[in-house]
Amino acid sequence: MPHQSTSPEKELSVMKSLSPAVAAVILLAAPLAGIAQNTPHKLQPNERALNLPGATTIAAPAAGFDPITASDEELSYHGFPPRPNQNTEPKAYATWAKAMQHSKTRIVPTLQQTAVFHGPVKQTKLAKSSVVESSPELAGQASNTAYSSNWSGYVDFSGAAGYGAKSYYFLVNDYVVPVAEQAFNACTGGWDYGSAWNGIDGWGSPDVLQAGIEFDAYCALGGLIKSTYYSAWYEWYPNAEVRIGGFPIVPGDDIFVETWHTSATQGYAYLVNYNNNQAVEVGFTAPAGTSLVGNSAEWVVERPSVGGSLTNLTNYIMDPFWDAYAYTAGYAAFYDINGATPVDMLDGKGYVISYPEYEGVESFVMHDANSAYNAQLP
Repeated sequence: MPHQSTSPEKELSVMKSLSPAVAAVILLAAPLAGIAQNTPHKLQPNERALNLPGATTIAAPAAGFDPITASDEELSYHGFPPRPNQNTEPKAYATWAKAMQHSKTRIVPTLQQTAVFHGPVKQTKLAKSSVVESSPELAGQASNTAYSSNWSGYVDFSGAAGYGAKSYYFLVNDYVVPVAEQAFNACTGGWDYGSAWNGIDGWGSPDVLQAGIEFDAYCALGGLIKSTYYSAWYEWYPNAEVRIGGFPIVPGDDIFVETWHTSATQGYAYLVNYNNNQAVEVGFTAPAGTSLVGNSAEWVVERPSVGGSLTNLTNYIMDPFWDAYAYTAGYAAFYDINGATPVDMLDGKGYVISYPEYEGVESFVMHDANSAYNAQLP
């Protein structure tokens, strides 16, 4: 299995012994310069600004604080995410409660701005039906399946025309960090990228409030040089991805992610790594001139864009998503994935390279296929 690099910066020191041309292609996307944000909210006493504009985190509560019995106001003050309704959605509540109980160590992150973009859905159409039918694993696809060149997963719609009671307020799910590699029989000479995330907006709206994990794979010189990179991140598009340093993840880790907002320009992400009982909370403001709509909620595996172009999708093989729930600002709950819109990702030839497999009510498994899985396939 390819070794895991610790960060793009540490990779740089390793690559100094290589030729400039080889070193250049190994580096991940360079950090961006300062980016305009909306005005940050006033910090509360236990909140601190982080190293990027508009980003904050909240200090861990004193020993003995119990998020399970705390009031909603106490949860918010101490940086814990909104709580599902225990009486009406007990499974969603159980997922949230488990994550809170595993939040043993609250990390103060160091953030890294990147030039990796997870934008709104890029919808596309099948070139011909036989392209999908040529993949036996897709024979049972739902009739309402949509197609995209960058997203794959499930999307639900709230009907919100503007920010208000119908807007999606928060959403949760768990997933596993997959092993990142390039397609079998491939060595692209650069990085392949993959991300798993949940978020609000991006389908019928120009922004996306989102948080998740990335799993990237590098191969050059016919396989003589290989590397991998894993990180948690958040993003409010049209700003680019921000990596969450100090919150390490490795393949096989079980990750809980909750994304929410308290205004049309103030967002939050809370992530828990069950394998080491670490948690991180980040608050961040929308890009200047951007505000949330809340019309769509999504659970996605994506191939992002770097330098204005879609990247090659990492061969992640499969990635289970479970306990996927969303709540509107009016506390209406969504939890039946079967009622959402499934989305398949297509390559430039119209072949499916990533798709969801429904597993029941609030769970599904993501798979890659065709050229993303094996370069000798279409």
